[in-house]
Order: sequence, then structure tokens, then C-alpha cells
Amino acid sequence: MKQKLIPALLAAALLGPALSVSAADGSTPTVNVNAERQIPIADFFKKPQFGGLPILSPDGKNMAVLTPRNGRFVLAVIDLETRQPKVVASDPDWNISAPMWVNNKRLVFGITKGSDETLEKNDGGGGLYAVDRDGANFRKLSASIQEARASNVAFKPVSVLKRAGGDSNDLFVVDNARGRDAALGASDVFRLDTTTGRRTLLTFDNPGKVNGWLLDHANVVRVGSSMDVEAGTKRIRQTVFYRDGENSPWKPIYSAYIDEGKDMDPLGFDFDNKTLLVAGRFNGRDKMAVFVWDFANNKPGEMIAEHPQADINGNLLFDEQRRKLVGVAFQSMVDELYYFDEDYAKMQATLDASLPGQQVSFSWRGDHVVAVAHSATNPGQIYFFDTEKKVLEPVFSMRPQFDNKKLAPQTVINYAARDGLDIPAYLTLPVDRPAKALPLVAYIHGGPHARDQPGYEPLAQMLASRGYAVLQPQFRMSTGFGWKHHTAGWKQWGMAMQDDITDGVAALVKQGVVDPKRVCIMGASYGGYATMYGLAKDPDLYKCGVNFVGVTDINLLFSVSWSDTSNSPIMDDLGVRMHGDPKTDQAYMKSRSALENVGRIKAPVLMAYGSEDVRVPLIHGERMRDLLLKQGNSVEWMVMTGEGHGWAKESNNIKWGEAVMNFIERNIGSAAK
Repeated sequence: MKQKLIPALLAAALLGPALSVSAADGSTPTVNVNAERQIPIADFFKKPQFGGLPILSPDGKNMAVLTPRNGRFVLAVIDLETRQPKVVASDPDWNISAPMWVNNKRLVFGITKGSDETLEKNDGGGGLYAVDRDGANFRKLSASIQEARASNVAFKPVSVLKRAGGDSNDLFVVDNARGRDAALGASDVFRLDTTTGRRTLLTFDNPGKVNGWLLDHANVVRVGSSMDVEAGTKRIRQTVFYRDGENSPWKPIYSAYIDEGKDMDPLGFDFDNKTLLVAGRFNGRDKMAVFVWDFANNKPGEMIAEHPQADINGNLLFDEQRRKLVGVAFQSMVDELYYFDEDYAKMQATLDASLPGQQVSFSWRGDHVVAVAHSATNPGQIYFFDTEKKVLEPVFSMRPQFDNKKLAPQTVINYAARDGLDIPAYLTLPVDRPAKALPLVAYIHGGPHARDQPGYEPLAQMLASRGYAVLQPQFRMSTGFGWKHHTAGWKQWGMAMQDDITDGVAALVKQGVVDPKRVCIMGASYGGYATMYGLAKDPDLYKCGVNFVGVTDINLLFSVSWSDTSNSPIMDDLGVRMHGDPKTDQAYMKSRSALENVGRIKAPVLMAYGSEDVRVPLIHGERMRDLLLKQGNSVEWMVMTGEGHGWAKESNNIKWGEAVMNFIERNIGSAAK
């Protein structure tokens, strides 16, 4: 393939001066550095002014945005020539979500009660709907979860693979309409006419229980990634199938156990429709890299992108008009872009130079570019750039309540755990205050096979605005930092995983940044477990704990039958390897249970759970609450009615933010003194 890799951070050498930044009226935006410093708590948790990022039409002449109206997100289309918006889809009870252009005239979208599509299981959303950009020709293409329940039929989720291209009203979609075994995501590919709703099955000769499909640029289904449970062992094996063309037979080209971290991620074809790019940890690699697949020898060939600290398994960036593979986007501790195309590298460097200190991404259609700049101190600013006029124009802020306000920067730090493992972390420090003897909140992410994201984080910003340091460690078992970092946390609940958090606090104390007498621990889901177990394991370190939707006993992940983690193939394979086997690891699971160690907890606790949570059901919190109260601990208890594994309602997020701030302030803030 011989692609030239151009990291965006190095592309500045390709250009001249930065662009001028002008407001719509031609003036230069100003920032009032003397603006009010104490930001209201509610401002941190208000829904963004726009839901998600704006999306350019294929010809670049229109832009689709989600904007709030009467408490719900509606879908609007902005004509970029006239700047006139038009609402084309709305519902009084639902947020419009995940919009996508079908062609220059037509769009599709889903619905949700929350702002995150992962909430659909709890809120009854989902579905797929289509409408023209002028609001005409609306059609329901698939039912939502709520509609399926009302009709007493099985819900069949539909996901969009890609648009057919050109002026076609068709999409390529994936669903399980044939009712095949869907435990691991078995699916088929259909061509869907968004005007009539008619579907055409394209994978009648489906090669297996495929949960991931790839089409080439001629819209031929060419790759399918299948998962299946091996008889007798319960191990899940991935098999990747490939075919040369529409009428060619499927053949397996790769197979691996997912518990070994050697599974392949097929990313996409280049425009020759012969060059397949894949990501994986091939040949004993620790971190995922991007390779060209060598079909002649049925193995990974040329490696075209790698990163020394992070996995690269991100999205390929294509320019359909220019018919170019232009780069790959991924995430280390910051958002990163590697470019193969010099024009895109130059554009990225131009935007970076014009918006210093920001993470900038963009979409480019013809002469129009829409850029999105964000950071911890900037929750999102959208710019419009006309490549002919060479003027970068601010269009809107995602959270305008922070315009002219000073938010806290997020820095990346690394520290050594007690066994020498390198732990990356985010550290948010209060603005205009010396980094010395600060009160600290250790904020622990969920998963635990997950990670924190760079950029604006409402709880961290709220705490920093009130003078607190916030540490977000990417402890072992976190994903995205290599297989060794991930597997170092297997069956380490309450042990090395917990020590990684404590060691991060100790490092900041040693540097004089943190006051060791004013430390609190906080987290959701697994982070809630780390909070409760941390209070038990290090009762003299943490002066308080904030646990929301937190696991309190590892066994309950397997034994609570109404939980979505119970009796799943993933839990039977990866779950028991990561968290422990209820049949053989009872001693470990009991000794690392927060419930079993509740007698060691001394500090006051704030706990909150969602009444409809199917990931960590309410019983986790109720059992912990009852045991703490029985032994006389101080417990503040909240149940968010109608909420699931996290809060979707703006009012609940604001209420939660105020409760957290008041609790922290009473225990390690000025009120505690």
C-alpha cells in the first residue's frame, strides 16, 4: 500500500500562517477575562445546546443538527448559503438521535429519551425513521423498543452500515430479521429503500453468526466477522470471513479466541476495493496497530499505523468525493489523527494553528468545512470554513453558558504503581490557585474494561471550579493501552486495581499537590465498587465516598437473574476471566466483596441508584445501604426514579451534581474545617 503517514501534530511544517477567526458579522470574538468566576452548579449539567456534532450533507450545502426545543432534541437542517434553519423532525416525548444523510435530500434518524443511544434499552427508544430535508415524506422504517413491546413482538434493532451513494434513497442496514441466534449478535445485511421501506436481503448465504460486516466502495458485502461459543469450553472464537466478489464463495481468512486479545478488527477497503485494512495485535504485539491484509499469504502484511502508548483500532477516514482513504482517527490519552493524505494534513494543521490548545476534527465537502473544536476547557465550539474565502467563522457553542467563563484545564500525567506498572491519568486542577495541598477527589471510571475520555467532564469541572483537584486514573484493566495493561487487572478487583488508585493519590501527596487529610473517592458502576472497597481497604485515607450505580458484590454480577450481565456468553467467557468464576473463585470473590468488608468502612457515604437499572440493579445499593445503616454509618441515599445505569434527565443530573458538591464540601471542603 505504501501510504505516507502524516501525524497531524507534525503537519504544521506544511503551511503558512493561521486563519483569521471572525464572527458572522465580521467582528473578532472577545473573551471577558474578568467574568464571574463562580459558575452555577446547574450549568455543568445542562444538556448541550446541540445534541451531538453537526453533519454536512454529501454536497456540503446543508448541515443537519440536533437542537433542543421544549426539553427535547429536534432535528433541524441549516442551509449554509442562507443560514436559515428548518426543523424537519420532532416528537414531544422523544429526543431525535443519530441523524445521518441518505443523500443530499433525505435523512434517517432514531429516537431516545436520553442523550445517549446506549440508553435505548432502558427508555424504549431505538427504531429507524426517514424524512426529507424539507420535512416531507416521513416514513417509519423500523419499530422502536416501546412499539415492539406494545405489539408483543420481538424487537429487531436496525443499524446503518452505509448509504448507497449518489442520489439513491437506499441504505445498507444490519438486523436479525431472520431470527437467527442473536446471543453474540448474529445478523444479516439488507438494502433498504428509505422511501418505501422495502428491504432486499443481501446475505442469504450468511457464512456464520456474523456480528460485523464490511462493504467495499462498490457496495458489495465482502467481509463478515463472526463470533461463536466453542462447544465444551465456553470460549468465544472469532472467525473472519471474506469473499472476492458478490458471487464468490465465503472463505475464512482468520480465527482467534477473543480471550487472548488476538481478534481482528476489519476496518475497511481502500478505493481499489482490493486493499483491506485491519487492526489487531498480530505477531505477538501488545498494542493494536493497522495493517494491510495480505490475501496471498492469508496474514497481516504491511503495518501502516501504530502508536507507542495506545491501541489503534479507530475509524478510517474516507473522502467519497475525492475517492481517497485520507487517514485514521483514534484515541491515546488525547484524540489523535494520522493522515495518509497531504491535503487533509494541511487542513488539519491550518485548523490546529487557528484554534490552539483545542482538539479539532472536521468534515470536508467541496468548498465547505465544518470544524469541531473541544477540550476540557471548551465543551465544543462549531466553526464553518469556506475554503475559497479563507475565513473561519464561529457558528455555535455546544454549551454557551460557558462562553467567557474559565474552565479548568485537564492535564495528562503518568505515575508508577507499586509493582512498576505505568499508569496514565487525567488530572484536573482548579484555576488561579496554587497546586499545593489541595483537597482531592479520586474519580474512578466504570467498566472496569473501559476508560475515561479526554475533554469536558461535568463532575470534574464542577469540583475544580470549587477548588478541588480531580484525579482520573486509567488503572490496570482499562482498555486502549495495550493487552498487558488490560490483562494485568484480570481478577484484581480490590487488589492491584485498587492499589493503582491509591498509588496515584500517594504520588500527588508526595509531590505536595494534595492534602492527605482531605481525600475523597468517587465513581459509577465499577467506580462505585472501587469507592466502596477503597473505603474498606484504606479507611484512614479516604474521608468520604460517592458511589453511584456501583457494584457492591462481584457475585451479584452473575447471580442476579434480571441483570443484563447474567447468563450471557460474554460473561461465561471473558467475564469469568476478568472478574472471577462463581464456581471456582468463591474465596476470591467473597474476600473482594465490598458487602463482605463493610465492617471496615468508617467514612460517610453518598449513594445513588437508578430504579430501572438492568446493568447494576438496585439490590446492589440496597444491601450495602442496609449493612452500613445497621452498623451506624452515615449514609445519604438517593433513588433516581425511572432512570437506568446513569441519569438521562437533565433535572436528575443537576440534582445529582448539587448533592455531590454539598456532600464533598461538608466532608473535605471548607465546611469540613
